[in-house]
Amino acid sequence: MSGRIPAELEHPYDLIVIGAGINGAGIARDAALRGLRVLVLEQDDIGGATSAWNSRLVHGGLRYLEHGEVGLVRESLRDREILLRTAPHLVTPLPLLIPLYAGQRRGPGMVRLGMLAYDFLSMDKSLPCHRMYDRATVRAAEPGLAEQGLLGAARYYDAQVAYPERLTLENLLCARAHGATVYTHARARRVQREAATGRVTGVEIEDQLTGETARARSASVINVAGPWVDHLLEATAPEFPRRIGGTKGTHIVAPPFPGAPGHALYAEAREDGRPYFTLPWNGLYLIGTTDTRYDADPGTAAPTEDEIRYLLDETNRLLPDAGLERSQVLYAYSGVRPLPHVAAGETGAITRRHLIVDHEDQAPGLWSVIGGKLTTYRHLAEEAVERIGRSRGWQLPPCPTRRRPLPGAATPDLETFRRRLAAAHGLTPVLAQRLAALYGVKAEQIAARMSADPRLQEVFSPQTGAVAAELIHAFETEMSETLTDALMRRTMVGLGPAAGLDAVDSAACIAGAHLGWDRDRVAAEAEGFRTYIGRFCPQTTASAP
Repeated sequence: MSGRIPAELEHPYDLIVIGAGINGAGIARDAALRGLRVLVLEQDDIGGATSAWNSRLVHGGLRYLEHGEVGLVRESLRDREILLRTAPHLVTPLPLLIPLYAGQRRGPGMVRLGMLAYDFLSMDKSLPCHRMYDRATVRAAEPGLAEQGLLGAARYYDAQVAYPERLTLENLLCARAHGATVYTHARARRVQREAATGRVTGVEIEDQLTGETARARSASVINVAGPWVDHLLEATAPEFPRRIGGTKGTHIVAPPFPGAPGHALYAEAREDGRPYFTLPWNGLYLIGTTDTRYDADPGTAAPTEDEIRYLLDETNRLLPDAGLERSQVLYAYSGVRPLPHVAAGETGAITRRHLIVDHEDQAPGLWSVIGGKLTTYRHLAEEAVERIGRSRGWQLPPCPTRRRPLPGAATPDLETFRRRLAAAHGLTPVLAQRLAALYGVKAEQIAARMSADPRLQEVFSPQTGAVAAELIHAFETEMSETLTDALMRRTMVGLGPAAGLDAVDSAACIAGAHLGWDRDRVAAEAEGFRTYIGRFCPQTTASAP
């Protein structure tokens, strides 16, 4: 991997984007589509932190209405609709049920009022409006719900993005196709400035895979490092004030269980009144989330046993037949929300609205993004590029992302595409469905690899059905640098029931055979994945035989 990043990138960039989470990826795409010369630097992998470890929803933020953030809800609902149109292979409608119980903080009247407001703020939506159910209707629809105190329910629609990792990736694939340069595992050590004026001149880079250093030049840098925003600012100059007050959210993943709901559930926790989700996802159930202050290194955030127990207890109260035990948790994950720093108060009351900070007093040419939601990344990107463009005096064309589909969605009919894919390449309906759901129309590239080389038809993950061609595609086309990149954020095998531990050895051998890895690298890549996945507390019984 020596020389992966040139020591001195040959030309100055219009904009350097630091961070390849969903917000950084969205900014890079928007800027590249408007003709700017863009460099993206990511210290780990695309979409590998906060953008992945969330509830995997594209939603309007119903509970934000409690805190008076009407504008944020409207913005979210508008962008939810845009994503349903521009990324239909990744973002799909999701019906949710809010069970109503006697004695809750949010009674039927408050929930009904919230539902009416939600519908009013999304009058241009394609999804159905809410409905209120009485007790009998709820019992018929979801017989697993606890009966005591059940009054009824509200049913409404939001959307689910099963794999926000791939949503993030597609934004960067689009950016790269329009001229952006993207380096992963490339840490921005500090922003470089002129000694006399403090004006930004570029970024010092450390290649995390080789240890080598490099430098990139630009008079415009946007810090989209998520919960690491302050780390970069502190490394650049000591005078920057604290901006981030991260909060940690933990989810657990369980197999289908007795009384499991057919709907996604949005319920109020009995222990502390906090809303949480029970979501059908990936053939499993995703349950979360928690919300606690977190000041440690975001890269070390991991579920605690208390958090796991809290989520299990709340699930068993809401769905008494579940009887979920700790041993049934397949794995768990935690992420840190990069919220604005607030010294005190309830974490739930901290705004989820994003802030774009211009550091013109300390470092002209440097901006930082604070906060932001998965749902509103596209609008945040549009706002950021517009603000930078005005500051720099650029004459930019209009933002194209409101209507332009992401690369995998470049067809008006994904279902017809899936059937044609299966017929053209002799794929089983299950495999065709898998490939279309993950890659959209880019699944054609994977199917073509399989047709050209029958060895790439090998299923290396029986639980998920992933085939060898996907691994090679991840490295040769989708910017994977490590096996962990490929399993966690390209093929999504790491999010299967066994957390990828059933497939890691086969995957490493396939990569070795087709990518020219020697025996030592094959072993190191497999061990690197096992070390990485250990933080998710996977079931010990899920380890490879």
